[in-house]
Amino acid sequence: MPDGKVLVVASLVDEASRNIASALLDLYGLEPTGRELEGQPIYTRGDVLLAFTRADTVSSGHVPAALASERLEAVIIASRHSSQAGKACLSTHTPGNLGPEAPLGGKPMQLAWSDPGRQKAALRALARARDELGLLDYAVCLEVTHHGPTEVKVPVLFVEIGSTPERWADREAARAVAEAIWEAATRPLRAVKNAVGFGGGHYAPKFTALMLEDVGLAVGHIVPKYAFKAYGPSRWLVEEPVRRTWGGCEAVVLDRKGLKGSDRRFVASVAEELGLEILVV
Repeated sequence: MPDGKVLVVASLVDEASRNIASALLDLYGLEPTGRELEGQPIYTRGDVLLAFTRADTVSSGHVPAALASERLEAVIIASRHSSQAGKACLSTHTPGNLGPEAPLGGKPMQLAWSDPGRQKAALRALARARDELGLLDYAVCLEVTHHGPTEVKVPVLFVEIGSTPERWADREAARAVAEAIWEAATRPLRAVKNAVGFGGGHYAPKFTALMLEDVGLAVGHIVPKYAFKAYGPSRWLVEEPVRRTWGGCEAVVLDRKGLKGSDRRFVASVAEELGLEILVV
């Protein structure tokens, strides 16, 4: 088990989040600690805590701050995923705002800490649970870095059900996400090479496949193609995700077809200056 505690945060205003929390309580037997937060019991088993908030998940950074005395080493947020396309998915990602605006929580141009090994554990567990529970109409995927909270002092990981009310109410999908959260909380992967991904679209298919297939590589923050298009190539877009990788970043992974040639060369040049391994997929 980890040396510190892992806090799982669930939102009372998010149906998927509530269902995931219920599945965690049913599957893993967490017990009340006797303490409350926002009028709701805090639960625990071993080094895992479960706390509820009345805020939305993207604005839940105050929850770990309120429990800082617990010596937290990571925060995992159970959440819905929304998209206009209504994609049925089980997803995971690190939060962060890559640009000068923060419409969905956190601060502009601020990234949460990313733990690539914990994110890899969550993704692989989602894929396993999807298959075991027969949820074959759901895609399992990473998402790129986006939204808040960004101000938490330890790594933050979202694990989500997407992307419609029907999916958020799916108890089997909630069970799959609960299993992935428990795996990430209690068995993060540590014998891995930490990396940051650059390029591709929002659901990061190249990096998802790499994380599921490559045992030794773990991608945390992912900077998509649209961030370079919106904000232009900047050293901050390369250096900050590297800096905000918990335990240090060893490599960058470039999506060859998912990044314009000039942007790809720019990222590679900065990565070389930083002494990072450069991988192209």
